[in-house]
Amino acid sequence: MNRKHSDRTLRIVIAAMFAAMIAVMTAFVQIKTPTGGYVHLGDSMIYLAASFLPLPYAVLAAAIGGGIADLLVYPETIIYTVIIKAINAVFFSAKGDKLLTKRNALMTIPSGLVTVVGYSISKLIRQLLAGDSLHSATVNALWKIPENAIQAVASALIFIVIALALDKADIKKRMLRDF
Repeated sequence: MNRKHSDRTLRIVIAAMFAAMIAVMTAFVQIKTPTGGYVHLGDSMIYLAASFLPLPYAVLAAAIGGGIADLLVYPETIIYTVIIKAINAVFFSAKGDKLLTKRNALMTIPSGLVTVVGYSISKLIRQLLAGDSLHSATVNALWKIPENAIQAVASALIFIVIALALDKADIKKRMLRDF
């Protein structure tokens, strides 16, 4: 197998691994919050994938992993999740040997805002489609903001801690050294 095919195969395998981690860490590792929502590790895995893989692979890992998680736990939001999680990955860069760069740390902010706004819009649309009034749907969508904000902040912090640990072990450089 030539080097080009080998590089692509490795990226596909790593993207599949990240998609699986995103799905499992979203669907099965949940910490309930006082707002009625929960914090999961899936978004931090998206940030890691997007800091590790070139953009198209990271976007696919995020969309597929988030979609599988919703299929397992919240199928009513799967369409919204696939879109939101794909966008989450776009902000990060996989350039360089480190996962945690100043740029990637800062990109947790716009990515978190996409999560907060995206799921609030998702709630609004789903409630309007269910026949709720605009006022009721808007109030319910606004109530999603605190729980989604907690998720976004927790994901950023978890990403930073995990990325620091992986960078200390030089994981990215070691995994890709032959490629």
